Amino acid sequence: MYTLKIGKDGKLHGPINKKIWGSYAPRKEMLQWARNQATSRGFPPDTDKRVHVAIDGEKCLYDGLSKLFHKATFALDIRHLEEKIWKVGRTFHKEGTKKLEEWVENKRELLYTGQASELIIELKKMILSLSSRAKRDKAKRGALLGLINYMEPRIQMMNYKKLIDEDLVIASGIIEGAARYVIGERMDCGGMRWIPERAEALLHLRCIELNGDWEHFFEWGYQHWMEKMKQGEKLIIRQEKPDELCEIPLLCIDDSITGYSEQEEDAAA
Repeated sequence: MYTLKIGKDGKLHGPINKKIWGSYAPRKEMLQWARNQATSRGFPPDTDKRVHVAIDGEKCLYDGLSKLFHKATFALDIRHLEEKIWKVGRTFHKEGTKKLEEWVENKRELLYTGQASELIIELKKMILSLSSRAKRDKAKRGALLGLINYMEPRIQMMNYKKLIDEDLVIASGIIEGAARYVIGERMDCGGMRWIPERAEALLHLRCIELNGDWEHFFEWGYQHWMEKMKQGEKLIIRQEKPDELCEIPLLCIDDSITGYSEQEEDAAA
C-alpha cells in the first residue's frame, strides 16, 4: 500500500510511505489490514478522497474490498487479461505468426480505448460464427466462452482508458514482483522447509526489515523484555507462544491499494 499526491504538473507522484505486508492467514486478515492501514493514513471508510485498488482476477478480492472501500475505483490487472486473450488467440492462429499478433492487438486496442463491453460483444459474435457441432471449432468455442465468462463479472474493473487518463495504475506488477523479493529471495532457497507457524513469523520479520522498521521493532522487543525483568518475571527468549507484535505498519502482497488527495498533508499521512 502506498499514497500518491498531485504535483504542480498535474500528475501523481509517489509512492509515499509504501508499506509491505504479507501473511499466510486467510484473505479476511489481508482485507482487514488494508482497511486499518488506509484509515491510519487519513482515508477512513466514509472518506471522499480518492482510493484506487489494483487487483488480480480473484473475484473474492473485489467482493471483499468493495465492501470495505465502497467509494474506491478498481482496476483488474490488465496483464492477466492480456494473457487470457493471447491464449484464446492461439486457438485461431499459430504461435509466432503475424496473424496472431494482429488478432491480439485488435482486442487489446479495444481494452485500452475503454471499449471492454464492445470486446465482449465481438467475442460473442465470434462464437455465433462457429459451428456448435464441428469438432474443429470446439476448442475455439470453449476458449471464447471462457474469456467471456471471465470478463463479464469483472467489467466494472476494466475502465482502463479513464484510469490511464487519470494517471492511475492498471496492473499489479509491483505485487507480482513482491512475491519474488519479499518471499522468494528469503524463504524459497535450496533445502529450505517450513511449517506454517514459522513461515508466518519469518514473513512478518521480512516485511519489518523491508519497510525499514527493524530498529523500531528491536527497540520495542528490548523494552518489552526489560519491563518483564523489572517486574521480576522470568524471561524466556525462546518460547512456544509468540509475543504480540507492536502496531508496526507492514504491506499487502496480494493486492496494491493507492490513494491520493490534493492536500499534501493528507497524501503524506
